[in-house]
This record gives sequence, structure tokens and C-alpha cells, in this order.
Amino acid sequence: MNAVIRRFADAPALTRAALDLVAAAAREAIAQRGRFAMALSGGATPLPLYAAMAREGYGAPPEATLFFFGDERLVPVSDSRSTFGVVAPLLFTPSPVPVGNIHPMPVEIRPAELAAATYEAEVRQALGTAPGEVPRFDLILLGLGPDGHTASLFPGSPALAETAALVAAVPPPTTAAPAVPRLTFTLPLMNAARRVLFLTTAKGKEAALAKALADRPDPAVPASLVRPDGELAWLVDEGQGGVRRDQPK
Repeated sequence: MNAVIRRFADAPALTRAALDLVAAAAREAIAQRGRFAMALSGGATPLPLYAAMAREGYGAPPEATLFFFGDERLVPVSDSRSTFGVVAPLLFTPSPVPVGNIHPMPVEIRPAELAAATYEAEVRQALGTAPGEVPRFDLILLGLGPDGHTASLFPGSPALAETAALVAAVPPPTTAAPAVPRLTFTLPLMNAARRVLFLTTAKGKEAALAKALADRPDPAVPASLVRPDGELAWLVDEGQGGVRRDQPK
């Protein structure tokens, strides 16, 4: 696998490295295209990164940054299970990001398939994608679940076989709580990105992580199927002390 894998002793070290990579991607995007388009991930690992982005900046002016989400549970924003509801107070409330530049998934739309199609159209319009082309995010953040899922692409999900739709509705997963329907980016959209950055802890995910980082993708581990046209990096919090190690692979 053509990726850079970096392992860290603790979460603060991972967060600092992640902020540096976000800033590098942002500066490159602004220099080349005058705009930075980023998709955020849920979970606990990236939360310190979002707080640091709001506090320290991230290499791009807020008015030239577009924020999207790689997946979401179909619950109200006020629900504690909402990724947007958790991220917004950390990243958007403290920083001057224009409201029109923030694109949460449309959890209020039903059925879920219509919500997925609506969000795909929003991504296409915002990124100015020509008909028949796949939008290219400058950076997509992803995480890793103990079962090998990433975003809301779970093992055995029909969404893994999607080749046309860029956003899919997925039923409540049986391997992750809470059991609510979700929307998710699909592999064609993820793999079109200029950069993909995985942020994960190693504890409790050792088997899934090893398979995700293997040279050959494993269909039973959805994260291993993310092989973008652009750059791929994994930042792993080993949480066991010692010196940080950088491991190109």
C-alpha cells in the first residue's frame, strides 16, 4: 500500500501532527485552487484536532474553506449522537467560518435515500464538478472502527459495492451502536480525494488496523478499501509511551 503510516505515543502528539498535515493540505489547495474543501469525520479521536483548528488556524482563511461530513447518523443535531452536533461547538462556534461554508448532512430529509441524493448534489454543486466527474476533496478525514469500518461503511454493507452514487444511505449497523440509520460517503468519492488522512487509536483495534494497513485490501475490512488517487496517510495513537516513530510504507 502506498501510504505513510505514523505512530505516536499519545493523543497530543497525534493531534499536533494531524494539524500540521491539515495545514499543509490547506495551503496547497489555496495556492492551487483558491479554496480548501475538507470532509470531517466523527468519533473521539479527531475532536482535539477540531479544537486546535479553531484555536490555532489550519492554513486556509475560513471564508475560503468548505467543510463537509463523511458520514452522519440520521438524528437531530440536538441529539448527543449527532456528529455535527458534537463538532460544531469545537470547530465552528469559536471560529469565523461563514455559515454558508458549512455543509452538514441533511438529517431532516426522508427517506434516507433522498437525503443521500440531496447531499451528493450539494457536494457536486459546491465543488463545481462537471457532469459525469467525481468531485475531488482536498482532504478527507477518516477513522477506524474495531470491526474495520470507516465512515459508515461497515463490513458486508451493500454500500461497499456502490460505483455510481457518491453518498449512500445505510441501515442501522449491527456491529456499532447506536443502531440508527446513517448517511455515508462511498468509496468512489473517498478514493477521488487529493488527500485522505486516517486518525485512529490502536488499542482495541489491533486486528482491524493490521488488516487495514496490509498491502492487499481485504473486503471484510472496509477501511482497507480506501486507496485514493492522491495521498494517503495514517496517524495512529499507540497510547503506550516511548518515542514517536514515522514509518513510510
